Amino acid sequence: MWFKNARLFQLNEDFSLSAEQLSEALKSDELRPCGPMELVSKGWLSPFGEDSDLFVLQSGDALMFTMGVEEKVMPAAVVNHQLHLQVAQIKQSTGEKPGRKQQMDMKQQLMNEMLPQAFVKPKTLHAYIDLNLNHLVVNTASQNAAEDLVSQLRQTLGSFKAAAYGPSSSMAESLTQWVLKDQPPGGFMLDNEIVLETLDDNKGVVRGRNIEHLDDQMKRHIDNGYMVTQLGLSYQDRVEFVLGHDMGIKKIKFTDVVLDQLEESSIESEWQLLDSQFTLFSLEVRALLAEFFKIFKH
Repeated sequence: MWFKNARLFQLNEDFSLSAEQLSEALKSDELRPCGPMELVSKGWLSPFGEDSDLFVLQSGDALMFTMGVEEKVMPAAVVNHQLHLQVAQIKQSTGEKPGRKQQMDMKQQLMNEMLPQAFVKPKTLHAYIDLNLNHLVVNTASQNAAEDLVSQLRQTLGSFKAAAYGPSSSMAESLTQWVLKDQPPGGFMLDNEIVLETLDDNKGVVRGRNIEHLDDQMKRHIDNGYMVTQLGLSYQDRVEFVLGHDMGIKKIKFTDVVLDQLEESSIESEWQLLDSQFTLFSLEVRALLAEFFKIFKH
């Protein structure tokens, strides 16, 4: 199981449930099919597949689980087209166009009528709790999607105290200095992706790709108040990624140094492959995050 992204949440208290207890709790709130009049249904799935009763994959101090979502697809263009036809028909028969409130009521009625026949779009979202670091790691680049998983987990367990990382101007300042000095601390190296922003109401954004050094234009942007908010990095030649000033990590890619440790020839089942990949991944990310927390004093 290779995560491509990592949205982080710091647990405000030690996680006390065992893997077995967490699995039973998640199983009790298993994803059910989206009902005819429901827009969305959320619940938990087994990471091992629909034939398994295990809802948690444990590897050492890491507990992985999966949220499932079924969401009705209601294209706005389709609804608006049907509304336009109804409005035109009423205007033709009465000579008057329906008012704003009446159109809103008509639109809601159309959505209610179309909902049972709407297509269902399934989604899955993987996450794990690192008991060693006392953090939740969610495999998504979207903060909103990560917050949805935390909310569902809180609803299932009754209580789950976790705090997300928000944008940090001090972290942006650190990333900017790394670029200006061309030398990040620790075992990090600059990669070839960068985003600069103004952290004010102007919301200026400059994006760069495939750059091997900070050119004069980028330096001028920094002189004019832009700061680095996303930066491509590599760590000890083992993993490449893009780090945001909100501690969000995107585009995670392991190098052959790591991938060669996975001896797939000795793996006999999908379960073993999932376990081996997750074990390797979680240990590598733990080392990466531990270094981040040391640098940024979290």
